[in-house]
Amino acid sequence: MSDNHAHQTVAAARIASELHKAQQVARQLAISSKNVRAIVLRAGSQAAGLAVIANFYDELANETILLAKSINTTALEISTHSTMEWRNNLVLNYLNKAYELAKNAPHKEDIHIYTQKIISTEKILDEHFNKLMSELRNKLYEIQQHMRAIDVIAVTSKLEAVQTGEFQGHLVEMADGIQIMANKIKEHVSQSISLLGSHK
Repeated sequence: MSDNHAHQTVAAARIASELHKAQQVARQLAISSKNVRAIVLRAGSQAAGLAVIANFYDELANETILLAKSINTTALEISTHSTMEWRNNLVLNYLNKAYELAKNAPHKEDIHIYTQKIISTEKILDEHFNKLMSELRNKLYEIQQHMRAIDVIAVTSKLEAVQTGEFQGHLVEMADGIQIMANKIKEHVSQSISLLGSHK
């Protein structure tokens, strides 16, 4: 296993930790979206425009929870994969030493054949590792987009809240809370992306 892969594996583990924290915030976000929906129902026709917005909050929060779980699974796969690469590399080193020591041994070429198989396996493992790292990066960007969308929706919901009379204060306060939570998740995701960026 290359030093770069070792660093990326450590980065993936740290990302899993960051996204675990983000997942906890996303759960709070999902609860807040349900509270918004409850107030919207109480406000009735005054908050008709907010009904769709409340559904968006809920949908994006739940998708974020699923993505955070998926990132943890991918990080675990990267860790397992790195262990396989390390074992493969260890075998290759032993085979190379054995080949050097074999000199005129009758079955020396058998070692060479097996070495080539291990090298082929190493290439496959390397490609799969890079694919997993790419998946991890894409999932992080997806969460980042969700949080940007929530930020825009929160601003829109504050504007819509003006039409709700007595419920305006509660709805604006909730929208502010949702923005704060979205920003917390964005911080965890930005930290995770920077960890990936430093170990390309």
